Amino acid sequence: MYRQLHEVYGENVMSRQAIAKWRNMFENGRTDIDDAEREGRPSTVTNSEIAARVNESILANRRLAVDEIANKLNILHGSVHRTTVKHLEFSKVCA
Repeated sequence: MYRQLHEVYGENVMSRQAIAKWRNMFENGRTDIDDAEREGRPSTVTNSEIAARVNESILANRRLAVDEIANKLNILHGSVHRTTVKHLEFSKVCA
């Protein structure tokens, strides 16, 4: 099976282990190719909503640090930092 897929897809083929895993799942009754739902915290907030909330916090108090904004809005530090730098284009939030 790996050789056949390699002929079709070349270097972009899945690994032998991944092919064996999928083959076993289909042999055991799986019928769809979509990934199953995963456990964990679902993403319910869009990037624009996060950007709006972060922007409001910064404009209300420009002396807030990224950690303080993250704690206040219950958002991950990395998400706040990415939003301030990439979406809102602030170069510095708090010195």
